Amino acid sequence: MPIGFPSLSHGEIAFGFFNIETDLLLLENCFFFAPFFCSMVTNVAEAPSLPLDDYGFPGYVIENIKDVGNLMGAIHGVDLSGFIGSVYRLFPFPQSLDEFKQKPYGAEHRAIIEELIEHWASPTKVSATIETGSLNVRLAGFLFCREIFQQLVAYVWQGGMPGWKDDSRPEYVVAMGKAIRGTISPVFQGLSLKPPAPCT
Repeated sequence: MPIGFPSLSHGEIAFGFFNIETDLLLLENCFFFAPFFCSMVTNVAEAPSLPLDDYGFPGYVIENIKDVGNLMGAIHGVDLSGFIGSVYRLFPFPQSLDEFKQKPYGAEHRAIIEELIEHWASPTKVSATIETGSLNVRLAGFLFCREIFQQLVAYVWQGGMPGWKDDSRPEYVVAMGKAIRGTISPVFQGLSLKPPAPCT
């Protein structure tokens, strides 16, 4: 479930997974698949020096905020309007709270989700840049201080609010964590990600 994060540019911003069956992330009215986000983070972490380039990646933007939908209404099945509602028609909230876990195989539904979102959104390039000096990160036009950007990364690492099902992370998330743990980039200074638990 998305949660609010304070930005330097737009106040509190919603970010996160919004349905446990897909790996699509939302950032207010901007959407992008988690592997692209994690690849961007990995590239920044592996850069030999402070990156100055735009680490942009593919995404979608829904211009009319009403077309995004009502997340809480969709979760409870009472408002299935907008893009989020169309996703919950296909993948309703689980009846048992024990099943409320982010699925590591969300990419398997990629084609279905892409077909849905193309009805509501326009393709876009999600810009990701880092300011020298301050190390503030601008993502899709929203400016975050370094510490809050680290919280976005930690959120994805943890599998969002419910966590990853069976504590099993997708490979792209594991690769991101490995890159961060080995990085010398000041962007991630102070961020500690625990390695995945060993399989039993």
